Amino acid sequence: MTYFFEYAPLIIVILGFIWQNKIFVTPEQLEKRFTIFEHNLEKKFVLKETHDIAISEMKSDIEEIKEKLDKIYDMLLKA
Repeated sequence: MTYFFEYAPLIIVILGFIWQNKIFVTPEQLEKRFTIFEHNLEKKFVLKETHDIAISEMKSDIEEIKEKLDKIYDMLLKA
């Protein structure tokens, strides 16, 4: 017990330093930072599912344009 009394001021100073500089994070602070980080990610990047849907729609649109161009080409050749 006297061992703790001998080093109590040092322990208090160390704990004060840790508390003052916020070395350890509370779950509330961590959740807040995670929410901000997630929001920034959603602004900058797109989900893979959304990307895949967009690519498949673009492919179908390109196929449709190809078909229409082929029809126009055929009509020009017949005329």
